Amino acid sequence: MQKLLLLHGALGCQRDFDALRALLSKTYECYTFDFIGHGTQAQQKTALSIPAFADQTKHFIVQNNLQNALVFGYSMGGYVATYLHKHTGYFSKIYTLGTKFIWQPESAQQEASMLNPKAIAEKAPTYAAHLINKHGAPFWEALLQKTAEMMLGLGQNPALTLSDFKDVACPIAIGLGDRDKMIPLTDAVAIKNQLPNACLDILPYTQHPIDRVKTDLLAARLKYFFDL
Repeated sequence: MQKLLLLHGALGCQRDFDALRALLSKTYECYTFDFIGHGTQAQQKTALSIPAFADQTKHFIVQNNLQNALVFGYSMGGYVATYLHKHTGYFSKIYTLGTKFIWQPESAQQEASMLNPKAIAEKAPTYAAHLINKHGAPFWEALLQKTAEMMLGLGQNPALTLSDFKDVACPIAIGLGDRDKMIPLTDAVAIKNQLPNACLDILPYTQHPIDRVKTDLLAARLKYFFDL
């Protein structure tokens, strides 16, 4: 079986992939882990950044002999995969879904402003409970704050500039839900056009949150791309 690494998004954890992994494990040898500050790693107090996540991913790859593996990166996970491949060439193919590659100060400020723990606890208690379930009561607020800081940092100094994408030579699919309100289609097209070997994959009736993505549809798109 080919090896497939699944990288979760910001505020997510590896459990987000349970249903997807159940479908894909019939075809691929699947691997997942939690990023620093998330899920089982929520107790770690280090600052969050794309380079830090990439370094963590690199260690996981070396430990599990995943060089030349396939990779699916959801949202932030797609950014980490692309950043790491640019610097190491580790992956044979990359499929990203709902990944915000273009960061500017204004958009970063807008995204960061939505990560206020007190406001979420008061106005969206169900979502707060969801985050507590994933990351633990002592840690979810710190994760929100650190993620907001990371976003503001990306707005000022993106880990990947447009010119960097020219160095990502492996086949890469830029996946985007047609109802994703976080990623403009124009941004996805701009990134796809910078990559030397890329395609754009639009998922119908699909919003940004991973739990709103139809698992069977996503699994089918991944298999189609990875088997090309």
